[in-house]
Amino acid sequence: MTSSLDQLTDEIREVALLVHSAQERAEDREIVKNAHLAVERLSQHYRELSTLGSAAERDAVERRLGRRVTDLRRMASTLPRIGGIASEQTGDQASAAPSEVEERRITGVSWRSDDALSTAVPPALRVGGEVDAWCGPCDGLTTHNIIAMVGSAPKQVVCQACKGRHGYRTTPARKSPAEAPKAQAPYESEAARRAEQKAEELRALGREVAESSQVRAFDAHDRYRVGEVISHPDFGRGKVETVLRSSMLVRFPNGGLKSIMLN
Repeated sequence: MTSSLDQLTDEIREVALLVHSAQERAEDREIVKNAHLAVERLSQHYRELSTLGSAAERDAVERRLGRRVTDLRRMASTLPRIGGIASEQTGDQASAAPSEVEERRITGVSWRSDDALSTAVPPALRVGGEVDAWCGPCDGLTTHNIIAMVGSAPKQVVCQACKGRHGYRTTPARKSPAEAPKAQAPYESEAARRAEQKAEELRALGREVAESSQVRAFDAHDRYRVGEVISHPDFGRGKVETVLRSSMLVRFPNGGLKSIMLN
């Protein structure tokens, strides 16, 4: 059991690097696809290990690795969905009744194919429960808490990432004719504009962290808040963007967005 725990710990580190790379290069379909597949394989290996050994050994697996695996699944759920991936809805257990997409659920995270995502509503949804929904501020699918229902369908949700409250949807909201651009810019011009915008954001971040008077030296045993500036021994100064239970996302002026594991 100890060797299996060590192997799964090493796999978690490798998958974390793949997910981080996919976050940085979300436009590369192959990298995003590999990240989704790696997370699914990790989830399967974790479930297999969780069924082995005594009850005490299974509890040790959950205490040591459960949160890290859950955080990686949550991070992967924010990546773009790639059509053609036969993804599963992972879970602590299979749902009580089979659904249209043979789904299984994990607390806080669900996985399904693109087609099922746009046409099927997950079973057993309730106020206070969790569901994947499109978040405008996050510009992608993230895990939400349901705060209002109409019949069996979610009506209002709150994003767990940005805390924004909005109506439930699984695709971006359509723009009105008045908001629609009059002409589509060439792809090259749009790519150059985005690259320049990203470069300016990194320059602004560099100025902000360099001028900050409150900088915390990174310690994996500490707890951090969104917006804090930290000093990492490998990446230098960066700003905390998202804090999960066993990891956090920090944006560094010279390294971009990094997933930092916590103990």
